[in-house]
Amino acid sequence: MSTMRHLASPIAKSFSEALRIDTEAGSWIFVSGQVGVAIPPDNKPISFEQEVRVTFDRIRQSLRKLDADMDKIVSIKVYLTDLAPYAEFSKVRGEVFPHNPPTSQSKSPAFCLGHASRSTQSPLSQRGETR
Repeated sequence: MSTMRHLASPIAKSFSEALRIDTEAGSWIFVSGQVGVAIPPDNKPISFEQEVRVTFDRIRQSLRKLDADMDKIVSIKVYLTDLAPYAEFSKVRGEVFPHNPPTSQSKSPAFCLGHASRSTQSPLSQRGETR
C-alpha cells in the first residue's frame, strides 16, 4: 500500500511545491522547480551566488516540510540562462553537498519563465527510509 502527501504551492493552487510518495519499498519525493529570486518579484539586485543559495534553501525547506533533508537528494537538474558563472554554481553546490553529492545536470535553455535567470529542479528519492 502506498500513501501520497501533496505539499501545495504557496504561489498558485494549480502547482505543487512537492510531493511525497511512501511505499513498502521506500519513499520518493519530487520537488518542483525553484528559483532564487523574491516571490513576488521585488526588483532588488541579487548576485548569482545569492540566487543559487536561495534556491537551495527553498529546496531544503520543501524537503523538511516532508520530513527529509538535502542528504536524501539523488539527482538535480539545473537550468541557467548563461553558463558563464557555472563555476560559482559548482562552488555553492559543493558546499551544499559536501559528501556524497547527487548526480547533476546543467542546461542553458533559450528562455526562462518570468524574470528569473536561474532555476533548480530536484526530482528526488530518499536514500534510505524516513519512517
